[in-house]
Amino acid sequence: MKVYRAVILVSPMGHDVNRICSIIEKWLSETGIFTTEVVGTHPRALCSIEEYMMDAKKVENTDLFFFLCSDEYWKKKETEENLAKAVSSGKGVLFFHGLHPCFRDNPEIEKMIGLLWRETATHGDFNFWDINMTDAAHATKHPITEGVSAFRSADELFCLLENPWEVPMEVLVTAFSDPTTISRWGLAGTGREEPVLTIGKYGDGNTVNFILGHVWPFYTGHGLMENTTIALEPPQFKTLLLRSCEWAVAGKIEATKDR
Repeated sequence: MKVYRAVILVSPMGHDVNRICSIIEKWLSETGIFTTEVVGTHPRALCSIEEYMMDAKKVENTDLFFFLCSDEYWKKKETEENLAKAVSSGKGVLFFHGLHPCFRDNPEIEKMIGLLWRETATHGDFNFWDINMTDAAHATKHPITEGVSAFRSADELFCLLENPWEVPMEVLVTAFSDPTTISRWGLAGTGREEPVLTIGKYGDGNTVNFILGHVWPFYTGHGLMENTTIALEPPQFKTLLLRSCEWAVAGKIEATKDR
C-alpha cells in the first residue's frame, strides 16, 4: 500500500490549533498510509511554515498540505507560488475549520479554498447542528460520504460563505442553520443548508474545504463545551476527515473506507 507524506501547517488563529494538530496527526498515522510532519508554531514543529514552503525538496516530497493556519504566515509571495505549483501539479490540499476562508491577499490559495468569508458571511454561537450528506438519496454516492449517516454535532457553523472566484466545486456535506437557534448576540440561523465539506480541483490537484472542527482553547462561559473536542468526537466526523485526506492525495478511497 502506498504511503503518503502529509505536512500539517500550524499557526495561532484563536482556535486550539496545537490540540487539534495532535489529534489529526494521530488519526493520520493510524491509517497506515500517511506519515506526518508538523511545521509552524506547534511546540514540536521542525521549522516555520515559510521555511518549509521555501524548501523546494520538502515541497516536492509532500503529498498533502493540511491547513491549520492563518494567512499571516503566507505574506511572502513565493510561499503561495510554491504551494500553487505543487497543488496544480497533482498534490492534495485540505483546509480545516478556522481562519482559512480569510486569505484575502492570497488569490491562488483562495481559489483552492472555494467558499470564502466575505461581508455577507456570519456564524452564531458554537451550538448543535444536524449534519447531512448531500448525496444521501442518490444511487451514485461520492466515496468520501458513501455509507456515512447523517449526524448531530456541536460545532461552529459558518454561514453565507461566498465563491467569488467562481471555482467549480462539489458540496458533499451540509449543516442546517436552524433559524430558531439564536446566538448570544441575537443572531438567528439562516434557515439554509450551509456547506460544511466541499471538494474541487486546482490544476491537477484535489482540494478539500473541511469547514467543521471548531475547538476553542478556553471556556467561553455559555455552557456548550466549546473548549472541549466535542466537535471532533462523532465517528462520522473522523470518517469524513480521513476519507477527505485520502481522496485529496489519491482521488479514491481504499485504506479509509471502513473507518
